[in-house]
Amino acid sequence: MNRFLLLTLGCGAMVVNHVHAKDWEQPVKYEGIIAIINGNIITSQDLDDQVKTAIFASGIKDSVEVRIEILKSMVTEELKWNWLKRFADKVNWVTDKDVDEAFSSIAARNNMSSKSFSKLLASKGISEKTFKHSIRVNLSWIEYIKAKYGKNVNITEKELVSTLKSIKEKKKKESFLVSRMFFPVMASNGVKSAVKNRVENIRRMLAQGAIFAELARKFSKSPDARNGGDLGWMYEGQLSREEYSALKTMRVGETRVVQNSRGFYILQLRDKRAAGKDSITHLQFVQVGVPSPEYANGQDTRSLINQLKERYPKASDFIRQARAIGCFVSDPMSGVLEAMNPEIRGALGRCRVNGLSRVISNGQALFVFCVLSKKEEKIPEPTLNDIRDQKINEKFSIFSDKELSELKKKADIILDPKYGKASDFISQL
Repeated sequence: MNRFLLLTLGCGAMVVNHVHAKDWEQPVKYEGIIAIINGNIITSQDLDDQVKTAIFASGIKDSVEVRIEILKSMVTEELKWNWLKRFADKVNWVTDKDVDEAFSSIAARNNMSSKSFSKLLASKGISEKTFKHSIRVNLSWIEYIKAKYGKNVNITEKELVSTLKSIKEKKKKESFLVSRMFFPVMASNGVKSAVKNRVENIRRMLAQGAIFAELARKFSKSPDARNGGDLGWMYEGQLSREEYSALKTMRVGETRVVQNSRGFYILQLRDKRAAGKDSITHLQFVQVGVPSPEYANGQDTRSLINQLKERYPKASDFIRQARAIGCFVSDPMSGVLEAMNPEIRGALGRCRVNGLSRVISNGQALFVFCVLSKKEEKIPEPTLNDIRDQKINEKFSIFSDKELSELKKKADIILDPKYGKASDFISQL
C-alpha cells in the first residue's frame, strides 16, 4: 500500500467489487490488487507481509479466516491514515521519538533490545519501516481523538471519589486478573451477525494457540488493546454485569465470549484471588532456553538442560554455564508472579531466590527460569488519577468508534470478491 506497505504487485488478474459509501458500481479488473481504499492499494504481497508479521507476533496459523481479519485491520488502518494525513502539516501529534519508544516497548515484551528486535524482524522478512508506520498510525489516531473530543470528556471529582470508595469496599471480595478484547455492535442485525462471525474467527485463532495479547493489540477495538488487553485485577463493579458473571464461573486460563448491549467481549481469566488476599509477588529473573529436540538437529536438548540443572542448582552458576555453552540467556527481567500465565506462575511460585524453575516447553523451545530476587507487597489501590484515566479511555473509545464509523460511510473501497462483499466487509471494520 503506498505510504503504508510494500508495493509488490502480483501477476494474476482479478475482479473486484467496488463500493462508494453504499453505492455499488460495475466490477472492474485490476492486476495483482486485492483492495483499493480511497485510491491507495493493498496487494496480495502486502497482505502476505502482514500475515507474516502476525504469525511472528502472535503465533496464529495462516488460514482464510486469519487473512480476512488481517485485511480488515489493514483497511481500518488505511482509513485512519488517509484521514490523519490531512492534519500532518498542522499538528505533529506523534514524533519519531514516540514511535521509537513504542518500538522499544514491543522489543522489551519479547525480551530483546531494539537492535536485536530489528535484526529478528529482518530475519523473518518483515519490514521495520512498515512495522513502525503501523505504530505511528495507531498512536496518531489516539492523539487525534483526544484533540477532537477532549473537551467533551469530563469526569467529576465526586464521580472519582465514589468509584474509589466502591473499589475499597469490594477489595475484600473475590477478584480476577483479566485480559479482554472488545468488538462493538452498532445498529442492524446484519452488522451484529457480521461482528459475531469475526469474534468466532478470533476465538478459533486462540484455540489454535495464538497469543491473546498480540491478537488484542491487532484486532480489539478497546483502548486497553495497547496493553494487549490487560485490565489488571478487577473487582465487582469495575466491569459490566455480564462480564463479571462470566468471570465468576470461569477457570483460570479459560477464554470465553460474552455479549451485552454494547457488543462482544472475549475475556481471558489469567488468575483469580480469593476474598481477603491482598498481596502480589515481584520477581526478577533470567530466562535460559534451548531449542526443543525436534528443532535441534537431533540433539537431545531436554537431557542437556536437565543435566545442567542437576549439576548447577544455583541460578548464578546455571546462568554462567548456560551462557558458556551457547544457550539463549535473556537479560534480567522483572515481573509480577500473579500476572504471569498459569504454567509459568506454577513453575516459579515455589522457586526460592537463586533457584531454578522446572523445565517449561512452548513447543519450539525449552526454558528454565532463574530467580534472582523475590519480594512480596500489598496490592496498591488505584489512585484517583488511575481511575480518571480508565474512565477517560472508555469515553474516548466510544468517540473513536463514532469517528471510524463516519470514515467508513465516506470510504471509496474496492475489494476482491474472494474476501466477501465490499458492503459486508466495511460493516465489520
